[in-house]
Amino acid sequence: MRFTVLSHAGLLVEHQGVQLLSDPWLIGSTYWRSWWNYPPVARELVASLKPNYIYLTHIHWDHFQSASLKLFPLDTPIIVPKGHFERMKRDLHGVGFKKVIELNHAESINLAPDFRLTSYAFDLLSDSALVLESPKVTLLNLNDCKIMGGPLRHLLRRHKRPDFVFASHSSANSRQCFEIIDAPETEVDDVQKYIERFYQFVTASGARYAVPFASNQCYLHKETFRFNESGRTPLMVNEYWEKHKITTPELKVMVSGDAWSEDEGFKFTGVDWFTDRERLLLEYQKEKSAVLEDFYKKEAAARVTMRHMTHFFPEFTNALPYLVRRKFKGHPIIYVLYAGENRSVYKVDLYEKSVSEMRFDELNDEKFPLQIHLSSYVMRHALGVNILAHLGIGKRVRYRVTRAEKKYADLYKTLLDLHEYEILPVKNFFRPRSIINWLQRWREVILFAQLAGEKIWTGSFNLDRHLVPAPREESSGAAGRVEQSAGAT
Repeated sequence: MRFTVLSHAGLLVEHQGVQLLSDPWLIGSTYWRSWWNYPPVARELVASLKPNYIYLTHIHWDHFQSASLKLFPLDTPIIVPKGHFERMKRDLHGVGFKKVIELNHAESINLAPDFRLTSYAFDLLSDSALVLESPKVTLLNLNDCKIMGGPLRHLLRRHKRPDFVFASHSSANSRQCFEIIDAPETEVDDVQKYIERFYQFVTASGARYAVPFASNQCYLHKETFRFNESGRTPLMVNEYWEKHKITTPELKVMVSGDAWSEDEGFKFTGVDWFTDRERLLLEYQKEKSAVLEDFYKKEAAARVTMRHMTHFFPEFTNALPYLVRRKFKGHPIIYVLYAGENRSVYKVDLYEKSVSEMRFDELNDEKFPLQIHLSSYVMRHALGVNILAHLGIGKRVRYRVTRAEKKYADLYKTLLDLHEYEILPVKNFFRPRSIINWLQRWREVILFAQLAGEKIWTGSFNLDRHLVPAPREESSGAAGRVEQSAGAT
């Protein structure tokens, strides 16, 4: 077996002449020119790819990018997890791919006589992990999948000890997009926690080698470039390993073009992308300036009308149970949309199931403490493709809220997710596909019930209870000595 790191979350695995690509975002940007591969993928590497199969872990655009998928023949078989919804299959058909293979939870497919892929669905919003096996090598690609507890134990029992585990190590959520109006000093995200979580997940897997993965991207759009400061790099993960003297699993920093094979071991490009990252990012942004400037012009010309708003929100509000809508009584959501010097404001009242336009001079923080600011271009496109829940991933949004209103903003984002992943309306839970899916994933249902109980009892989700304890400094005894556990739960 041989594997090559292609990009942020892209991996090529080869065995017996068969190529499998997973999550091949290879060219261009995603999330409205916000995310770019870092380092960029060499054209020669892209041109060398002749996949027999492609696996997509989930629907997020940095894993499911149509421009990259279109580089390959439309008769290439695409393997996806069979979750409770069919959107991945529908969207692939929309791109032009007809050979879409949906794998049930824990189902395997033989890519060659001695080359097997097994898919494990996890997460309410249908993420997945995959195991790739040859007679001598086992790869566990966790990617963004935070599988833990009983579901992880089930996975590990069914396969040999992983030789490699690949997992994300930085932020891909909306936490840093919050601005707390009445407490601007509030820490909205603990960025170092992502590295600690990386340690906990890869150690729980029992793998020999751990590769920081699915977080090698950067922000080049002028609105989001600042988020590069909070990104966690593989170099930072390596520093964490050294600080805590972690030896198991052994960390391997691998970027685009780096590879490993049974016959030759590791092969690295030898380019340092992280020591002088700030300068390299500025050069990267300058290199892409023509593309970015063209996009800025498109954004400045965009407009969102009431027709665009009513294309999405009536269906969304009708999908919400009354008791959920009632929580938003007196808590309207204000969208502040900008395009160049133009501003438009829309009030979305979930309780009243209404959308109305406001004048910009009516806007004030005291009267409307739950505001969502974003580009008109981004809003229009997101409404058109029913993907509003992706806004926070790309960091192309700002939630301007008070401390009291933040819980409503968080609930609203969750409801958008549940709707776009076809969990809402509630009747979707009772479709045969959904029932069968959750019966197959009964261990996960138990885990979710445990986490919900812990949330009710303690006020927070206690993920540590279901993972390996993170390294910590002893509070007494020899200074600097690290207490570390490598046992899996």
